[in-house]
This record gives sequence, structure tokens and C-alpha cells, in this order.
Amino acid sequence: MKKVGIIIPCYNEEKIIKSSILKIKDFLKRNKEFKYFIVPVNDGSTDKTQEILESIKDIHPISYSPNKGKGGAIKEGLKYCFKEMKMDYAIFMDADLSTKLNALPICLDYLEQRYKFVITSRHDKDSVIEVRQPLNRRFISKCSRIIIGSMFHFKVKDTQCGFKGFSKDFGLELLRKSRINGFSFDVEFLYIAKLNHYRYVSFPVIWSHEDDSKVSGLKTSFRFFKDLFKIKRNKKYYRNK
Repeated sequence: MKKVGIIIPCYNEEKIIKSSILKIKDFLKRNKEFKYFIVPVNDGSTDKTQEILESIKDIHPISYSPNKGKGGAIKEGLKYCFKEMKMDYAIFMDADLSTKLNALPICLDYLEQRYKFVITSRHDKDSVIEVRQPLNRRFISKCSRIIIGSMFHFKVKDTQCGFKGFSKDFGLELLRKSRINGFSFDVEFLYIAKLNHYRYVSFPVIWSHEDDSKVSGLKTSFRFFKDLFKIKRNKKYYRNK
């Protein structure tokens, strides 16, 4: 039976992390084709996230300090899944479960079809948005898509949705080459896939906006756009030699 790591990046998630993990556990009970390992990554939280994770049975928490950023947390999860546990696949999802869990078996089905990187999209015509983002967040998102499209010419409509799947070989490639720990890590991952001709796919999801006051729109956006130019400059480091 193939092994799948469910990576959940966590930063100050004391209010929701236990209920989210219990929902994931319940969902996985009905999907027994694979052996699952839930891997929450406590990314330098300053609240009670770590205490709560330690109280939950049958999970594989990772914790460190100081905070690295979401991209850094996901890479720590990939390292655990692929280097330490020798898993076949890994999937990361946001702690608020904004992408509905019915995306999980679809993602695994694509990985079984030998896609190396599986991306979910909120902007596909068949996606369902149950709760929309506030207007200011939608404006920033739209600007981001335009800039990313003009810089990288990806054949996907949504690089930033917080639910993605990885094959083992592609995950190990990311650990060797990725240099970005902030929110633009998704763009870097996809750029590495594109430059090295890894087979990737995007599919529509059911998604709901969850309010997250931990994210500063202006500050995060500035760093995000700054990192996009770093990713473009790093092109020579991403290509296989």
C-alpha cells in the first residue's frame, strides 16, 4: 500500500487546528486505498499550537523556531515525508481547510497517473466559490495573477490555491532547488516544474474564504512581488544541468 503524507503548515492556529485535523482524520477513514500520515508543521507559532498538536493522537507533528514562512514549513514537511519516511506522495493543505477535502482523492488519482505536481484552481470555470474573498483581497489576487502570467507564462489559472500534491521525485527536486520560504513558494515550485519539464496538471475545486488576520495584505503583497523577481533571477539555479 502506497504511503501519503498530509502536510499542514501551521502558524498560530490554536483556534482551528484540532478541529481541522479531526475533520481530515474522519475523511481519511472513508478513503482506505492509501496509508496516510498527517504531518502538521508548527512554523514557529507563539500561541498554543504546539501544545494542541502534542495532545492529538496518531499524527506526526514537526516543530521548530523561529518562524520560516509558509514555503519553509512545506519544505520541512516534504523533507520528513520523502527523506525520512520514504513516502510515495505528499499533499499539502491549508490549516483552515478552505479547499474542500473532496480534492484529496482527485489529487491522488492524478499522482497515480504519473503527474509529478498537482495544482488546484479556484479560477477554473468548474470551480465553486462558496464564500468569496473581500474586495481588497480579490483585487490583490487579480493583480498577482496578471503579473505572474506576464512574467512566467504558466498554463494554469491559479498558482496560489493552498492545496497541492507532489510525487516523491519532484518533491526531492524541490528540496534541492527551492530558495523561497515566503508566500511566493508556489510560483517557484511551478517554475521549477516548467523549466525541467515535470508533468503537472490543474483541476477545479470547491473553495471558501476563511478570514485570516495573521496575514498582512500590504506587507505580504510587497514581499510576494519582491520574491517573484528573485525567482526570475534564480532561473539558472532551477534548471537541471
